[in-house]
Amino acid sequence: MRTSARRATALVAGLLVAVLAACGSSDSSDGGGASASGAASANVAAAQAVADKYSSVPTSIVQDEPLGAVPPKKKVAFIQCADPNCATLAGFMKDATGALGWDLVTFSASGGDFGAAIQQAIDAKVDYISITGIPIALYKPQMDEAKSAGIPLFQCYNTDVPQGPENNLYSDCYDATASNVYGQAMADWMTVDSGGSAKILAVTIPSYPILTAQVDAVKAELGKNCAGCKLDKLEVTVNDLAGGAVPQNVTSYLQAHPDINYVYFTYNGLEGGVPAALKAAGLTDRVKLVGTQGNQPQFAEVAKGTSAAWSALPEEFAMWTMTDQMARLSVNKWSLKDERAAAVPPFYLVDSPELAKDLVGLEHGWPGPEGFKDTLKKLWGV
Repeated sequence: MRTSARRATALVAGLLVAVLAACGSSDSSDGGGASASGAASANVAAAQAVADKYSSVPTSIVQDEPLGAVPPKKKVAFIQCADPNCATLAGFMKDATGALGWDLVTFSASGGDFGAAIQQAIDAKVDYISITGIPIALYKPQMDEAKSAGIPLFQCYNTDVPQGPENNLYSDCYDATASNVYGQAMADWMTVDSGGSAKILAVTIPSYPILTAQVDAVKAELGKNCAGCKLDKLEVTVNDLAGGAVPQNVTSYLQAHPDINYVYFTYNGLEGGVPAALKAAGLTDRVKLVGTQGNQPQFAEVAKGTSAAWSALPEEFAMWTMTDQMARLSVNKWSLKDERAAAVPPFYLVDSPELAKDLVGLEHGWPGPEGFKDTLKKLWGV
């Protein structure tokens, strides 16, 4: 968080003035104003400490135990959703499973019927099923059938909690725990950047529980470290996203709520077209754009100053992490402890042109710590 770090001293030093102004013309003589400002200063300092933890590029991964045997051949299903990003994730899964010499079969759930897609995978007698972003509650009958058939399930980007053989779920990389970490970091970044006075619009899709968990984490962290901040939610649908309605929805909300000064996107797909819409509406200078899981377009905007900050989350590494859990299960080396340790993929905050310029040339954003593929392949013995 280099940009904010350079401003931190000035922000904290000037916070007393900001807090007094926000509190109006209180003439209480009991010292309450000074006490409140002192607490606010401490909270902004606490927020700075959290954000600083994620200000540099991670260089390592938690996986470090060799399998001890080469994983046997497996046939893996990937359930591909309608979101265009799911096609990207399918490509990463193909690369990861291919490194093991395994076969990946993709089953489309573009119509939203995930149960039917999983049923197709079961009927195809795959060894493992992988899916992203969709809670088990939406395909519970097929999950039960998969368990009966001895076909384990692996997830990423969800809030279901793996319990291994107890519930037949063996992975959830980027789970609710990760959402808490990522949401807290961005909430603290906005706290520091605004000097404790951020008025935030969170743009999210409530049908994705993992995004709801992220917004909840932002709200909780603001409640802890930023009493002068406010959080509004703009809930959109997958159809809004696919139909290109999100930019106008955001613009209309900002026009109706002139106090908003930050727009926070819970993932990169929601931001597409918004900068252009805000420019056309004359709102660019009024709000700062921030978000979780930036990709090439978002980092290009940070590089040129049209977005303020995005977290760099490694989608590619997440798919390799899910595949790693499969590999470990295939040689009886899977453990819940190791799976939980890997549930929060490494990340960092990109909030300056200097940090963003290294990511602009990467089509899908930051892939993960340098050399992670070679590290995992060495652990797999391939």
